[in-house]
Order: sequence, then C-alpha cells, then structure tokens
Amino acid sequence: MHVLLIAFGLFHCFFPTVSSVQAQSLPAPQASSAYSLQDVVELAITNNPALQESQGILEQKEGQKRIASAYPNPTIAFQSGRGSLRDPSMGTTITERYITLSQPLEWPGKRDADQRAAQAGVESAQASFQEAQLDVIAATKHAFYNLLFATHQGNTATLNLESMKKVRNSVVRRIEAGEAPPFEGVKIQVELLKVKKERTQIQSMIHSLQAELNSLTAGALGNQFTIRGEFPSSRGEFLSTPLDENALAQHPVMQKWRKMVEEARQAHRREQQARMPNITLSGSYQRDVGREAYVGAISIPFPLWDQRQGNIAHAQGILRQREASLIRIKHQLLKNMIQQVHLSKSAAAQITTYEQGLLKQAQEALRIAQVSFKFGEANLMDVLDAQRVLRQTRLDYAQAQYDLAIALTELERLTGEPPPGPIPSHDRSTNPQG
Repeated sequence: MHVLLIAFGLFHCFFPTVSSVQAQSLPAPQASSAYSLQDVVELAITNNPALQESQGILEQKEGQKRIASAYPNPTIAFQSGRGSLRDPSMGTTITERYITLSQPLEWPGKRDADQRAAQAGVESAQASFQEAQLDVIAATKHAFYNLLFATHQGNTATLNLESMKKVRNSVVRRIEAGEAPPFEGVKIQVELLKVKKERTQIQSMIHSLQAELNSLTAGALGNQFTIRGEFPSSRGEFLSTPLDENALAQHPVMQKWRKMVEEARQAHRREQQARMPNITLSGSYQRDVGREAYVGAISIPFPLWDQRQGNIAHAQGILRQREASLIRIKHQLLKNMIQQVHLSKSAAAQITTYEQGLLKQAQEALRIAQVSFKFGEANLMDVLDAQRVLRQTRLDYAQAQYDLAIALTELERLTGEPPPGPIPSHDRSTNPQG
C-alpha cells in the first residue's frame, strides 16, 4: 500500500495532468526565408571571400605578365656648365653640354623565358580560381547537407515525441482504469523527458549549422532562414562511369600543377639564359671648348665571378619538387575518386534496402505494438522498444541518404565538373610588347 502511494505521488509530480502537458507547445517560428541548395550555392559563389582572394591572386599574376612583357626604360643624362680654354689661355668661354641616351637590352632568351613563365603563372592562377570554385561549392553542399540531416533528425525527434505522447495518454487511461500499475506512468514520463531533451539538443545543433552555412555566404543568408530540398537520389550512370585519366587531366588541380611545373621550368631556363649578360647601348652629344663630338658606346658586364650557378641550382630544385608534387596529386585524386565511388555505391545500396522493406517493417511493428498495448496484449516495454527501433531506422535511413549526398559532392569536386560562371580576367591590355 505504501509503495502504491509513493508511486502515485511520483507520477503526479512528473505528470500533473494530461491537459497541462498537451498545452505546452513549441514557440511560433519567426518569419524566415527558405533557400534551396542552388540558391545557397549561388550566394556562396558571389560572396565567399575565398573566391575573392583567389581572384586577387589572378590579378597579381596578370600584373606580373605585364611586367615581363614591358621593355626596360631608356635613360637620358644631361650635363651643362661654363668652360674656357686655359692652355693657352684665349679668354674665350662657352657653355659646355653633354647629352647621353642609354638603352638597356635584355638577352632574348632570358626575356622569352620570363614571358613564358608569366603566362604559365596566369594560367595556373586561372586553374586555381576554378579549384577554389569547386572547393567553395563542395564546402557549401557539405554544410547544406549537414543542416538538412540535422533537420531530418529534428523531424524524427518531433514524430517520436508525438508518438510518445499518444502512448503516454494510453498509459494514463489504463492507470486511471486500474489496468496498469502507476509506475508505468513514471517510466513513460521519463521516456518523454528524454525525447524532449534530445529534440532540444538537435535544435541547438541546427542553429550552429545554420551559422556555419551562413558564414560560407559571408552572411548573405541572414540570421533567420530555413532551407528546402531533399538529399540527391542515386546517380547510377555517374557511379558506373569508368575513371578516365584523360578526363582527370582536365581537372583544375591538375591543370594548376601542370602550369606551376611549366612556370618552374621557364624560371630554370631563365636562370640559365641569365648567364649571358644584358648589354646597354648608348649615344651622346658632347660640346666642349673648341670641340664637338657625337659618341656611341656599348656596355657589357663581364661574368667573371658570379656565373649564377646557385640561382640555377635553386630553380632546378623547385622544378623537381613541383614535378614530384604533380605525380603525387594525380594519384591522390585517383585514390580519392575510387574511394568515393565505393562509398556512393554502398550508401545507394543501403538506401534501397531501407526503402524496399526496413522502413515499412519498423512502422508496422510499432503499429502492432501500439494496438496490442491498447487491448492489453503487450506491455509498455514492447511499445517503447518498437518506438526506438522505428526512430533508429529512420535515422539510419537519413544517414545513408546523407552519406550518398556527401560522396556524390566529393565526386563532383574530384572529377572537376565545370563550376557555374566564367573565370574573371582583368588583363585587358592591348600592349603590343607582349
């Protein structure tokens, strides 16, 4: 008797009345904007600072190309002063004048190597900009799918909560009718509190993921927004496409490193050509007392002590390093592509398994348990177990969808699908010196 009284007391502490708990509801959501995946990607491409940084590097490389195409400036020197004849002194003075014009001339091989290296640098920066676009798109999709997965978790937690409330109501009716012990009310209330706590944690995670997604668009989504859309379906034709090294060669990362190798090769050639010194041609007009002359001259540095052996060795080391990096990155891309293809196929197979039976079976098991509990043919633990199984099945199904979406996103990045929008170019010079 004392045990029953204590149980009733605990039950009413945790669960005063059915109506009072049902009156509790979520706060009304504030008005917000709903964005699709394409909307978010477009905002990220427009506003993400990583692309602006990459565009700044491209502008630097284009400036270096103009520098390499420019000719050295000539130098003009002018001297003037009063002069007179002393030996023998004639008493005559005039204004003496010296005018000299000098023009440095680069060695043609060195100039050509500089221009080729600068052009390779521009093309490398263009490929790097494409790579940055792919990375931003992939990062945005990752963040979008993370938020979408958390939203699915939140929806599952809400469905679980509503179902738990229905079970709680049935338990209350059975306790009031004397068909169930009061302690079952305590157990169902504890389970209800667990579900509420889980939903609160998921809502907190959703806010964090919203902030992460918003940061990728540099705040363009605003503080209050939602997303709309679903996980992508299996792309069988994409997964069955054989890995082609020729197609891989067109990937922006491969193009970038090939151009970086070419830039290093031309820099090495430039140092070799720089062993031949630049020459300077000059001409001058000289007017002295009793003398007037036109003089031509040529100036050639003599490479006696410094023959640029250290510069050549340094440039050759950079070239070998970049050639090795190109090979390493190629095989890294191939390995990652193979891994993501297998992950995609595995996730697609799991999705098929859930859609063809597991989800329906878990839903039917819960329905049967709830009906049996209603007519006294099952106990509370049977219902709670069926509830947990359905919840976990829904989460596992969403997890498989999420895994497929992430794997397909990585495959898009690794195969280098063309990002939207042209590559910006700021080199609008019509300088004929190029």
